Amino acid sequence: MNKTYITANNLSKSFEDKEIIKNLSFNINKGDLVKISGSNGAGKSTLLKIIARIYNQDSGEIKIEGKNIKSSSLSKSIVSYSSSDFVFYKDLTVKKNLIFYFNLIGEKNSKELYEKNKRFLNLFEFENFYPQILSNGQKKKMNLFRSLIPSFEIYLIDEPENGLDDQSKTELDEKLKLLSKKNTIIFTSHNSNSLSIYKKTTKEIILWEIYREFFL
Repeated sequence: MNKTYITANNLSKSFEDKEIIKNLSFNINKGDLVKISGSNGAGKSTLLKIIARIYNQDSGEIKIEGKNIKSSSLSKSIVSYSSSDFVFYKDLTVKKNLIFYFNLIGEKNSKELYEKNKRFLNLFEFENFYPQILSNGQKKKMNLFRSLIPSFEIYLIDEPENGLDDQSKTELDEKLKLLSKKNTIIFTSHNSNSLSIYKKTTKEIILWEIYREFFL
């Protein structure tokens, strides 16, 4: 029997007067591939940001291996988050942005890590560009590269396939399959057929007006 890895108890989150998440609870085992689904505005991205500690919940708690993420640095040290929000240093090229980020999170050989993986999503094709001139698709590739290349235990990915061409989707699919062998992946997606990895989903958390948890 798999041991519970991530536990959420009675999570609630509101923005101004709008309640986004209310009393949500779930358990995730180590190595699970988890889909968070629901309609627009149901709180999918908000939930990912709470786990990543970008947002604080209003009430309730999340624990990773029994440790509350709100009261420790545990979450940020083992959790990678990839979103549709593009936040980069405008004065650095794509390559320098990524190497700087790898240094920031404690990678020992940041330049080597970049050079070894720069063909992932064909990032080398625009590595000397500045982020502000990139297309949304290129920004998405940069964001995925930044999130998926370093080593983490938990990968949180918001709409991973959005904005990608078919070749990039295939590369992303293979990367996620590789990561899923040893890591926990939690993702949101509106299209369950766009990547073959989705067929291996082990758990789905559906966010509606009434929250439910499904085991596949």
